[in-house]
Amino acid sequence: MLRPALAALGLLLIAGCGPTGPLVRDAPEGPAAGYPNHSVGTIVESVAASVAPILSVAADGDVRIDQDGSDQSATFSLRTRLGDSTTVVVRGPLGITAGRGLVTADSVFLANALQDELVIGPLSAADAIVPGASRDGRVVRAALGLLVPEADVAWSLTAQDGTYQLTGRLSDASSRAYTVDPSVWRVVRVVEFGPDGRQVGVQTAEAFDTVDGAVLPRRIRLEGAGTVVELEHRRLAVNPPDLRLRFSRPEGYQVIEIR
Repeated sequence: MLRPALAALGLLLIAGCGPTGPLVRDAPEGPAAGYPNHSVGTIVESVAASVAPILSVAADGDVRIDQDGSDQSATFSLRTRLGDSTTVVVRGPLGITAGRGLVTADSVFLANALQDELVIGPLSAADAIVPGASRDGRVVRAALGLLVPEADVAWSLTAQDGTYQLTGRLSDASSRAYTVDPSVWRVVRVVEFGPDGRQVGVQTAEAFDTVDGAVLPRRIRLEGAGTVVELEHRRLAVNPPDLRLRFSRPEGYQVIEIR
């Protein structure tokens, strides 16, 4: 039961409703001023400062999940207050609602309307898809291309092909390698390694657009634990004034708890 639940969790965590604004494809391109001479501190601070004004996001798009050879496609609507809560609607063919969900700072709730199941568990259950998912809203930030390298890690720095690579060991003995594009000050790739040095996850972001004055990617790919999740954001709004987070626990559903 855990594997199907994780597949559903993947749909939830990267997938509320109402119109959002169209994408504007005019994000900066070309080499950044000062490259390749930025310090680690400047790189981390610049990414953090660029992301900081984004407090909430409304997103709609397409999602594809490939898990152990099983390929599923759907559309999603995501409404999030970063660092607080995220609500989700996932729809299948003909616009039929397949699931609704809520992600809080430490928990996840997924109502599977197709099988009358309610999946409940800690946000750490998503670590298999996005390592460290339960920390600081990392899984939602990964789905929106808003990750920031940790300021308290002793990163080693290299520069290549117009990007910076920051590689370092985390407090739990795992390692992480960020690729930062200084032309937009966004993380474009993260490779995760376990304490034994084995690669356990990859997250990539590409095709950046300017949306309501903020830079966000159109395409996201998350890989981990035999699961690949690909998102194509079709419509986005940043800090929308009418953001609504709606989720009600359904009655009569079978409750499935994951850990």
